[in-house]
Amino acid sequence: MGQYFTPEPLASWMVTVAASQLPFRGSALDPACGDGIFLKAFLDHGFTEIWGVDVDAGAISACRKAGITESGGHRIRLIRENALFLPRHLHNRFDLVATNPPFSAKYGRIGEPTILHLYALGRGRRSQAIEVLFLELCVSALRDDGMLCLVLPEGIFANLPLRSVREWLCHNVTPLAVVSLSRAFFNAKTCVLFARKGRSSPQTTVLLAHAETENDLRTISQQIGEGSGFRKPVADLIDNMSPIYHLLSSPWTCSFPLIPLRELISAMRGGRTEYGSRRQFANSGIPFLSAKTITPYGVDVQRDGRLIAINSPMCKQQCYARIGDVLFVRVGVGCIGRAAAILDEDEQGIADDYLYILRLKPILLPEFFAIFAQTEAFRRQIDSLKRGTGTVTLPQRLLREILVPIPPLPVQRRFAVAYQQIHRAYKSGQAQHDQLLSLVTELEQLLDGANGEPAHR
Repeated sequence: MGQYFTPEPLASWMVTVAASQLPFRGSALDPACGDGIFLKAFLDHGFTEIWGVDVDAGAISACRKAGITESGGHRIRLIRENALFLPRHLHNRFDLVATNPPFSAKYGRIGEPTILHLYALGRGRRSQAIEVLFLELCVSALRDDGMLCLVLPEGIFANLPLRSVREWLCHNVTPLAVVSLSRAFFNAKTCVLFARKGRSSPQTTVLLAHAETENDLRTISQQIGEGSGFRKPVADLIDNMSPIYHLLSSPWTCSFPLIPLRELISAMRGGRTEYGSRRQFANSGIPFLSAKTITPYGVDVQRDGRLIAINSPMCKQQCYARIGDVLFVRVGVGCIGRAAAILDEDEQGIADDYLYILRLKPILLPEFFAIFAQTEAFRRQIDSLKRGTGTVTLPQRLLREILVPIPPLPVQRRFAVAYQQIHRAYKSGQAQHDQLLSLVTELEQLLDGANGEPAHR
């Protein structure tokens, strides 16, 4: 029936965030209550009047068996009904509406005229996605200034044909945050919307964030409460409200085509290593490549200096990085986002679990990518996508979406040759910081079009 049951930590987090925006905790509604996970969260957060509605008799029975009944001074109502026929006296009533409604991808679209006629987003249409009607239902059920938090398919926020839905939404509520969820939460690609009932101002800023795992939720709740994080005004979100789209959109106007990294790599894999008693190094063997070895000047195996014996447990052949590969540091506050191209045989080795190994297609030279990784445009994208509070990391899935400019190969080769020269000087003990800085600055100006070089060269 289009049901994706909500993980308990996610439901609890959603209600915690929404409740923190309310002056008091009175009435709360879940119009697609399923197994009652949001109803439990309402109880845990002290709401005094709780309504759960679901068309599935089995779901209502499961809620009762789970002990969701009148108790402890809470007035709980469980109703088996199609919530899309919600009685008029329940409109404009609730302080909080939190839910994970059925999705049309599984349930199908609603084509029943008697239902469509009840909704502004349904009238005059042959059919409408069930999640769109549930969105309008949730907003209608809220009192003025009430809080809304619900899980919706990403398409509601991203698809061009649903622009009118986003216009309606911003006309009726003030979005506070849209949080993209990875598939670690649901099989479907989803987002969580937090909003307050009442028309938004075009200047109102909305937090756009992505949660890869449950560990990211605490940081996002802090950003919502503090008014921090990556934000965009409502006026800039009508065409597309998807967090991933904006987090990965070009932070600059580029003179060359911008292509997601996923289209520019022939392979990407993570390094691996051993710990405990199996973590053993040798006096001779293959270089051990760690985050220490990745410098702005290229790979420097001497910065780590450890070797791995051939055929030992540490010698993981699938993690062998060779000439032409790019090593990318995926973790660590001070070093996440560093990248270096392997140029010489003595730099080949076994990458540890702090690194990704990128093998690029011929359209993108590894040396050029290593220089681009030092530009402000690249760092902004990394900063917007890295995850965690203590030990930050960047999942492969998000790194694949980084936008990379692709100048013609002759232009790339010019930067590649300069990178090779700087690398050789560094290995001979003559680090050329000024030359490297000048090269990065030249690339930034080229990407901005500031040096007048035409994009077609």
